[in-house]
Amino acid sequence: MEYLEKAREFLAKGGDVDSLKREIMELSSKQAALNYKLYDAYMTNRTLAIRIYGYLSENWMMGGGKLDEETKRIVDKYLLMGRNR
Repeated sequence: MEYLEKAREFLAKGGDVDSLKREIMELSSKQAALNYKLYDAYMTNRTLAIRIYGYLSENWMMGGGKLDEETKRIVDKYLLMGRNR
């Protein structure tokens, strides 16, 4: 409702609808680019988490120490993030 009121004020002040449409399109394209970058960062973090977990498990299987709990917590954070969607 707030946006509708702002739009009415904009038009009442003599605002140009075409320039508003152009601005909305520019903002939409910027948002799409940011969404892609966010998704790319998410997938990179997820891939790294899987690789780290694999290395930790391999180290444990070769007789290394216990799996580091802090590292497991961080890795699980990135692996479980995708399940909530």
